[in-house]
Amino acid sequence: MKKIIIISFMLLFSSFPVYGDDSTFCNDPKIWEYFESMTKKYPDDIPLQIIHALKIGLCVKIEQNTISTPEAINLFNDMIDTMANKRGEIEEQEKKENL
Repeated sequence: MKKIIIISFMLLFSSFPVYGDDSTFCNDPKIWEYFESMTKKYPDDIPLQIIHALKIGLCVKIEQNTISTPEAINLFNDMIDTMANKRGEIEEQEKKENL
C-alpha cells in the first residue's frame, strides 16, 4: 500500500500543469476531473488529499476576491514543492532504516 501511495504521489506531482494563464487555475475541467478520479482511486493518499483540498480552498478564496489568482498559484506551487521535499526526506529516512 505504501508503494502505491508513493507512486500516485509522484504521478500526481509530475502531471501538474504550469499555469502560464492565470484564468486556467480554477477553470480547467481536465485538472478537476483528474483530481476527482485520483482522490477516489487513492483515498488514503494524504498528500494528494491535502493538495486537492488546498486547490478547492484557494479557488473559493479567489472567487470571494480575498486572494489574487497569482497569489493562489504561488501558494499552490509552494505546497507542491513542500510535499515533494517531504516525500524525498521520508524516502531517504526509509533507505537509511533499511540498511
